[in-house]
Amino acid sequence: MVKNKENQQQKQKDRKKVQFIVTREFSGSQTMREAFEQLIERHTCEQFEEWLGKKAS
Repeated sequence: MVKNKENQQQKQKDRKKVQFIVTREFSGSQTMREAFEQLIERHTCEQFEEWLGKKAS
């Protein structure tokens, strides 16, 4: 029973991970894969720059 509770808690934590929802208009000049790759790259760069700013402080 405790094991089942732990599994449920882990599943809830997994669901809290970052989810990307593309809300911008899709012009069709890129494939959906390219659009998501660009989105993920931009998000990663922003987080890295935030981390560098915190580290420099």
